[in-house]
Amino acid sequence: MNIIFDVDETLYDMVQPFERAFKELWQDKYDIDMYALYAASRVHSDKVFDQVMAGTMTVDGAGVYRMTHAMEDFGFAITEEEALEFQHAYRKHQQHLDISETMEKILDLLKNRNVSLAILTNGDTGHQMEKIRGMGLERWFSDDKIFVSDAVGYFKPDVRTFQAVEQALDLNRDDTWYIGDSIENDVEGAGAAGWHMILLNRHHNDTSIIRHQPDYIVESEEELLEILKKVVKEQNNSHSF
Repeated sequence: MNIIFDVDETLYDMVQPFERAFKELWQDKYDIDMYALYAASRVHSDKVFDQVMAGTMTVDGAGVYRMTHAMEDFGFAITEEEALEFQHAYRKHQQHLDISETMEKILDLLKNRNVSLAILTNGDTGHQMEKIRGMGLERWFSDDKIFVSDAVGYFKPDVRTFQAVEQALDLNRDDTWYIGDSIENDVEGAGAAGWHMILLNRHHNDTSIIRHQPDYIVESEEELLEILKKVVKEQNNSHSF
């Protein structure tokens, strides 16, 4: 059995480094709901993702874009210098991420059940590897099973991204599960590739727009743990006959 994880908003909650940067720089300066600001920043981040992947915008440039526009949504005009300062603080805290105790239980469970684990994430290789190392994920994922889109040559939801991983690891689609948070990038991409799919919907996004229905939709890591116990047990039973 193969289980492949997305990174951002899946193995960890992305609001964690954002909240730390906000408290460090802006909590006493701007009267804004931090979680609402975070949600707005993700919307603006998605608008320039393709430019980052194409190399026409830097990661820091995208950070400046998303924060200036997110702050504008709340009626605040910040300078490029302020936005860049926030981006640097955000990236600093991304290097010291923690996965939750529940996620550790999930990864330990899968490893102890001899499930083959891998990562497939969109983004810049250097940036994503910083986060992966910072979380100590090498405890569960070997380097040859970590795939970052810019190194793969395609990015999710392009089905070729999933096919490249499938070929590299010689995967059987029937035994392959993908776990991610994005309806467009993860659910639709993995669905098009013919993989099993679990949507971790931490922030309760609208699922009515899904075209490729995932096998399961969960809204917390605790729910994910229980579903994976069930899936692994069923998979083991099906292979025992």
